[in-house]
Amino acid sequence: MSIFDPYIFRAYDMRGTYPTQMTEAAAYAAGQAFVHVMKAKNVVVGRDVRLSGPSIAEALMQGVVDAGANVINVGVISTEMLYYAAAKLDCDGGMSVTASHLPGQWNGIKFIEKGAIPLARDGKLGEIYDFINAGHKISEFEKGTIREENIIDGYAELMQTFIAKDMPHLKIVGNASFGANGKLVDAVLKGTDVEMIKINWNEDGHFPKGAPDPLLPVNQVEICDRIVSESAHFGVAWDADADRAFFYDEKGRFFNGYYITALLIKYFLQKEHGANVIGERRLIWANQAAAKNGGGQLVFSQTGHGYIKMAMRENNAIFGGEMSGHFYYRDYFYCDSGMVTFLAIMSVFAEEIKNGGTVSGLLDAYLSEYPTSRQEFNYITPKAEEIMKAASEKYADAEQNHLDGLTVDYPHFHINLRMSSNEPVLRLNYEAHTQEDLATYGKEIEDFITSFGATLRDDTHA
Repeated sequence: MSIFDPYIFRAYDMRGTYPTQMTEAAAYAAGQAFVHVMKAKNVVVGRDVRLSGPSIAEALMQGVVDAGANVINVGVISTEMLYYAAAKLDCDGGMSVTASHLPGQWNGIKFIEKGAIPLARDGKLGEIYDFINAGHKISEFEKGTIREENIIDGYAELMQTFIAKDMPHLKIVGNASFGANGKLVDAVLKGTDVEMIKINWNEDGHFPKGAPDPLLPVNQVEICDRIVSESAHFGVAWDADADRAFFYDEKGRFFNGYYITALLIKYFLQKEHGANVIGERRLIWANQAAAKNGGGQLVFSQTGHGYIKMAMRENNAIFGGEMSGHFYYRDYFYCDSGMVTFLAIMSVFAEEIKNGGTVSGLLDAYLSEYPTSRQEFNYITPKAEEIMKAASEKYADAEQNHLDGLTVDYPHFHINLRMSSNEPVLRLNYEAHTQEDLATYGKEIEDFITSFGATLRDDTHA
């Protein structure tokens, strides 16, 4: 039996509250296990801005060093910089101490293999967990070393290759959510004609305005108000570890990640007509149209970064997207990047503005042609599997797919139901071709789910 709370061992990372679940002892064990399983000699270690980050990272590095491997300490980074380091530095992979968008009392560890290849619980990450839970300890006579390396300049240089030429003057409101991304955006935009109105730009692990999750409606009020008051062209927000980016039009309206996915499919297929792109089944029609218009092939993947990254590599896809704000790029090691997303969408919006259009015009077109709910519905229920089975029977006359939850397709309506892998939650997404169908059939599926006693989780507050 593990000496650590089993809850912290997730599909793609370790994660829990500090110091009750995620502890220095767990971090030390993770460092030792990584060296053992990966047969590592050189290991990259970084962290986000959380207050528990320094002690967790120190314990993690000590575990690596005691196991006889060397640490390349890259300091406070965004998660995507871990991918950059694992691909560019002479190392055997790496770890970053982060809990992404979760509240400040959380922390965790993300793991990556050399070449920016993700680790998953059903592979080497599972072996790492087994080693930790077995209580093994390595104490080499010859300890490893720790050296510091600043990778910001190299990272910024690579990012600048994603900026379109002949950019017009842009006024943008940016929210860094008190994470590490402010300094990185500054480095990447150096020399451009972008006027960035900065909010929550300073690094602060207290997260004084609540959980650093831009998808929470309570966290969208500030940036929306500022966009309007500053007469900005658009707004962008990142979560604390900056691997996701979210956008707003000049009226302060949220630009659904589903529509951003479609815009990015169109953008990258203009660069490489006929290429493969990866999508998920939660919402599909806008993405299918974008792929078809670009002569490309939309390949469906199970939701989740491990699945999508695998599909990206298997299909040599130029782009992959999830409506959650994770977007993946062949030219960024097949990994997700909030910075590449920002630069690519900035290029899309800039082109529209140069041609006399507006960001709100783009959003209005998607809202009109592809109506959908504003965000994913999360229902708390222990009956998720039962509900999905009953829904499959209810919609037996529709085309169905069961590879990523339950997908139901009618010519006028699309439904996707998925179970959470970590909590008793059933997730619902749907879309229609008209607002009338959206209201009618949306209410039908919502009422059906609540008839089983499921309750809609309040996702409006931190």
